[in-house]
Amino acid sequence: MKFKQPFHKVYHNLLLTTENEVWAYFTCPSDYVIGQNKEVQEKHKQKWNQFLQSLRRFEDFELFLNPHSYNLGERLTAFSENFDEQAKLMGDSLVDRTLSELENQLRVLTTEKFYIGVKLSSLSSATTVKGKAMEVVDYYAGKLLSLNHYHLTVDEDFFKRYRSIESEIFQLVGTINGRRLTEQEVLQACRYPYVRGMKTSFDLDFVENSSYSLTDTILDPTEEQGLLKLRSSEGTSYIALLPIHKFAPNLAFNHIAEVVQSLPFPVEFRLKGHFEPLKGGRGLKGKSSRAAKRLKNSAKETVSMGDSEMKSSRFNRYALTDLNNKIDLRVPVIKWLGLFGVFGQTPEECRSRIRTIISLCQSRNVEIVKGLADQVFLFHQFLAGNKLGPEKNWLHYTTVEGISEMLLSVENRIGDNVGIPIGIVSELKNTRNLTPKEVAKTSRKPIFFNPSIGNQNDIADKKANSPHIAITGPTGNGKSYLAKFIFFLSVLMNGKGLYVDPKSEFFDWIMEVINHPLYQEKYPDTCAFIQQHFHQVRLDPNKTSNKGVLDPFCFIPNRVAAKDMAQDLFEELYDFTSAREKKSRLAMLEGIETVLKRRDQGERIGLLHVVDFMLESTHEEVRDTASLIKKSVQGSILELAFSYGENEGLNLTNKVTILEVLGLEMPRAETLSSDYSATQRKSVMLMMSIGKFCELFGLRDREESTVVLFDESWIFNSSKNGRAIIKSMRRVGRSFNNTLIIVTQSVKDTAEEDDTGNFGRIFAYDDKDEREDILHHLGLEITNENIEWLKNLPKYHCLYLDLRGHVGKMLVYCPYEEIHQMLQTVKKNTSADVETTFSG
Repeated sequence: MKFKQPFHKVYHNLLLTTENEVWAYFTCPSDYVIGQNKEVQEKHKQKWNQFLQSLRRFEDFELFLNPHSYNLGERLTAFSENFDEQAKLMGDSLVDRTLSELENQLRVLTTEKFYIGVKLSSLSSATTVKGKAMEVVDYYAGKLLSLNHYHLTVDEDFFKRYRSIESEIFQLVGTINGRRLTEQEVLQACRYPYVRGMKTSFDLDFVENSSYSLTDTILDPTEEQGLLKLRSSEGTSYIALLPIHKFAPNLAFNHIAEVVQSLPFPVEFRLKGHFEPLKGGRGLKGKSSRAAKRLKNSAKETVSMGDSEMKSSRFNRYALTDLNNKIDLRVPVIKWLGLFGVFGQTPEECRSRIRTIISLCQSRNVEIVKGLADQVFLFHQFLAGNKLGPEKNWLHYTTVEGISEMLLSVENRIGDNVGIPIGIVSELKNTRNLTPKEVAKTSRKPIFFNPSIGNQNDIADKKANSPHIAITGPTGNGKSYLAKFIFFLSVLMNGKGLYVDPKSEFFDWIMEVINHPLYQEKYPDTCAFIQQHFHQVRLDPNKTSNKGVLDPFCFIPNRVAAKDMAQDLFEELYDFTSAREKKSRLAMLEGIETVLKRRDQGERIGLLHVVDFMLESTHEEVRDTASLIKKSVQGSILELAFSYGENEGLNLTNKVTILEVLGLEMPRAETLSSDYSATQRKSVMLMMSIGKFCELFGLRDREESTVVLFDESWIFNSSKNGRAIIKSMRRVGRSFNNTLIIVTQSVKDTAEEDDTGNFGRIFAYDDKDEREDILHHLGLEITNENIEWLKNLPKYHCLYLDLRGHVGKMLVYCPYEEIHQMLQTVKKNTSADVETTFSG
């Protein structure tokens, strides 16, 4: 059999073939759809049902999905322009290492692009008799010339005759958000099959436009059985085209076009379709009648021989009856041929990928075959511009629903379009005994994090406009690791960073790394940036210089805010709600007002002046209350917040500050506030004062970006006053370029009655007591299947709701050795290594 390539001429998005047929080409964005949202899946399939049905009158169409370059280098270069000048060396180093790491793992990071081609030349667009006559002449002249290997001479006027039909299809493609291909993109679609698997196959920036240079490739089916070897000036690759041979009797929910995109290597999908005539000499009605007679005769013969009818025969008779019913109802039926394409740099790599994709399809009751002797035929059959030929192997006859059930043009990528990777989209179901690095190598979908876009509202597909980030889950799941990683990347950008570390451990881990000779030698830019710009502020209540630095009268310049905060602290320290404490509460409020007036006059004051005011009361119960408050403060960590104003309030001006407080004893999240010890209650009070400081830290300069990481922020929800403070912190947000990162125990802590100050990004680790709440808050359906899915989240994994409203399963993974060491929370000992070695 002699094969020839169909490409002849391109005009805009129209392709004229060597058969003198005209095709129009379009592309559409892949919709974000995951298996955990069945309703969204069904809506997507219904949308494609309607679109495919609308192509019925055009008869021939093709669908194909090709891998394209993610342009990682270009994206990372653009992202690096946002680094703070002080962090430029370290940031550029991370970008270079990111590019090297991903290229070593994937060779080329790719994304997918979905194409639609529709044949125009079988339809008339003319509105006059003369125009119709010219189209008929062109059509039959083209057919006659193509038989003798001649081409029509075409100009712009020739293509313009098809513009009205093309415009009609363009409107139909609009239902799936499609657009026209550019001329360059059509050329790339025609060129791609000849260079697939070679590095340049993923790029659009080429200049060839003649049919010879587009197809200047040698196809060799003899060197490796079942594979095609492609050789061109671009390089060498091995490809395999794997036809879809058989489905289960019911095509519903096979989702095979989506499933193969979860593999750790690029996979092509191609489909050529033709709407079959239902009646007439060549129609399906006649074919069905002839097939029914054959089945009837076969059944009679079987019965006459005393045998029972085979199950497959009964099913075939049922299928023919169903087909006849559809023909009578004029339901469109499509004859189609589909395949998956894989490639590799070596025959071994290609065959390994073949085995993987065959196994995966078998798990979905879909049989694909190797087509060992038909690789050259399949290669040419699926070139752009070739319509479905007369072949009979691997053909399927289905309704449009049968094609839509493959779940076309979907993706499950999450995260930002540019940035530094903080993990990967995790596809593995079994990660037992695998390290995060080993799991990361099984995915080709890194999750990028761009700290600078949270408050930007001019990004087309961005749904959330809040820059704030919440990380939720029970203790020990890795929340702090992820939070510190995000904070670390955020402070590389312009602005200042503040990390409130109640555990007082992060700075020690950082110093241990940057003082290590090995890391100093391997990562000098990282060590230099941290040495110069990370500063520790450790508040010690036993130091005279620290007393009162968190006193609201010392660090809150706004009178109303200082008054409110002072009242909150007093009410947290002492219960003024009982009737007998009415006078004490009144005296406390009068004292706050009196002391603030003294501050208005320039006097340096503090909360202890309010206590002294109460001690001067004529009422004994007021004096008793004041004495109790003063004794509670003396010699405790509350001396950081209760003072006579002898020290200036906390004021942080460094690029990055890690704020610690010695003597904090945080209660466990599950402990009721009524069961807090005295020290725990005082620690919670101090955290409230720190929370107010964080709010002011974000408010002090509208033009300067700030990021605040507040670990253990669940503590604010233990009281009414605490909830008010965290709400105020969240509302700083967009207008002041402030990003708040909270680490909390419950996903409920991210909810508010209104949308003001919500969280643009949420990372949720599994919590056995909150699975339904997690699914609800992230917008996933609450089903037993999804609850089980969440329950089975592997270690180091969480669910991520990104700024675009996409939710997916994420492996948290930091590929940067020195940063990974800084993010640790527990030192690993040799016993842990031994336990891992001898586990199951």
